[in-house]
Amino acid sequence: MTSTFHGLQTAYKGLMAQQRALQTTGHNIANANTPGYTRQRVNFNASQAFPAPGMNAPSIAGQIGTGVDVESVQRVRDEFLDLQYRGESSRAGYWGKMHEAYIRMEDIMNEPSDSGLGIVMDDFWRAIEVLADNPSDKSAREVVRQQGETLADTYNYIVDSLTSVQQELKHELDGTTKQVNTLLEQIHNLNKDINRLEPHGYLPNDLYDERDRLIDELSELIPIEVKYAEEPPKDNRHPTALGPLEIHLKNSNGEESKILDADGVSKMTVHESAGVVESISFEGNIEMDIPSQHGKVAALVESYGYADGDNVAGVYPEMLNELQTMMKEFVDGFNGIHNGGFNLEGEPGGDFFVFPENENRLTLHEDINDLDNIAASGSGVSGDGSNALALSNQIEQLQESYRAIIGEMAVATNNAARMDYTSGVRQSTIEQNRLSMSAVSLDEEMVNMISFQHAYNAAARQITMIDEMLDRIINGMGIVGR
Repeated sequence: MTSTFHGLQTAYKGLMAQQRALQTTGHNIANANTPGYTRQRVNFNASQAFPAPGMNAPSIAGQIGTGVDVESVQRVRDEFLDLQYRGESSRAGYWGKMHEAYIRMEDIMNEPSDSGLGIVMDDFWRAIEVLADNPSDKSAREVVRQQGETLADTYNYIVDSLTSVQQELKHELDGTTKQVNTLLEQIHNLNKDINRLEPHGYLPNDLYDERDRLIDELSELIPIEVKYAEEPPKDNRHPTALGPLEIHLKNSNGEESKILDADGVSKMTVHESAGVVESISFEGNIEMDIPSQHGKVAALVESYGYADGDNVAGVYPEMLNELQTMMKEFVDGFNGIHNGGFNLEGEPGGDFFVFPENENRLTLHEDINDLDNIAASGSGVSGDGSNALALSNQIEQLQESYRAIIGEMAVATNNAARMDYTSGVRQSTIEQNRLSMSAVSLDEEMVNMISFQHAYNAAARQITMIDEMLDRIINGMGIVGR
């Protein structure tokens, strides 16, 4: 038969279970605004009834309930949403940084505007046209020289600014590399802490949250996939424990390489040569795809520049190369026409611009400081401005080439903006889905708190009632007739 104190034990277990639930509710409320926190839920389970089944079990009518047990305190989280979020976070990190790189380039090029290289070309063209009508006019020659110098200064400023931003991207890449390695090390340390606790039957939910938060942050930088062991070790781990965690680097061809597990972590290294990135590797000869439309690191590499066989590819190197090619073709053509003309003295003209073979820098030839050396004549006859007209035609070709470059940049910027917006919206939608499941709702927690409080009060009242019963039995029995 059951003990006289059986009901007291049942009520006590209910009291402790509701107290645990109230503590968990308080923990949720306290962390309502904690980044990365996942709300926790107490799972109740009816404790084993009395008597336990067996050949020697007491012969009583049926089994009697023994109260409630707290089976676990579980995080309310969807692993599939985490997988979706990290994949989209990687794309959002890539396109966000690519869009930023193009925006910075657009700010430097400053087209269309009243101060960009395009308007400077127009002013130079108009100055040459005026000179063609007045080839002997000193003031017209001075304007041509000044506009040519302005063209050179504006072009050099653009090249210097693009080069400066390119170096800033390299510094940012170095900082991001350190960030990746720091995150991997922190995740590895959390892995070790979790693996020390799980075998003893604990569920380190707060450590799970911190590890997931760091993994989310890492997924924005490099393309990763998180995997857990299919069969956790057979020890005292709780059935819902996550077990050992691994992080794999994903490549565009679908292959995966493990860069973190319970035994250690592989650090990322950027290999650079001749001012461009040659490769990105992790310890163990694991290499990351370049180019790759995943992760902030890939965007930084593609913006800064990387080796593509014997060539250099990337947003900024390609723009600098296109500008250099454009200007070299212009200078060769312009100087060729200028050399074929005649100055005011009737002598053949020399070079108007200087554009060294291995330098992306434009200057005026020192002979142009003497305005008489501008070869406006095509025949050597005073008043002939036919060569100036030929020079203006060469400027028009320069303008056409420049407009093509600006058009390509605009298309690339718009594409990056569109992809940045699309991936950002997708990431935000998935995050909202995660928050709808995992975030703390103060209204819901208040309802739970009231429910658990009433259950706690009822269990306490039951203890009081049983105490009165026991008092009647102990102190009231055996006193009849006294």
